[in-house]
Amino acid sequence: MANTFKNAYLDVTNSAQTIYTAPASTTSIVLTLRATNVDGASDDTITAEVFNSGGTPAAKIAHTITVPADSSIELAGTSKIVLETGDYIQLTGGAASGDIEAFASILEIT
Repeated sequence: MANTFKNAYLDVTNSAQTIYTAPASTTSIVLTLRATNVDGASDDTITAEVFNSGGTPAAKIAHTITVPADSSIELAGTSKIVLETGDYIQLTGGAASGDIEAFASILEIT
């Protein structure tokens, strides 16, 4: 089994966007899922959801969690998120501006 570390980045808007999808024949462990509000004046919100490979929502990691201006929050907390082949994570912000920048660090096991 090979282990590969990957990073994923996303400017979050108010449309659901996929930050990461587990590749074929791979189990992925999300080590961190961080949201940073780069707007110096306004708070924003974020929703994070895991979908299974068939596109069915599996679980919400966060639901309209406030990200204060000039702050970061860890959406995975101290937990790890395990994704099977084809599973993916989508993020949706409260504002269309893209003031929230998301970062994920993932370990892929093939």
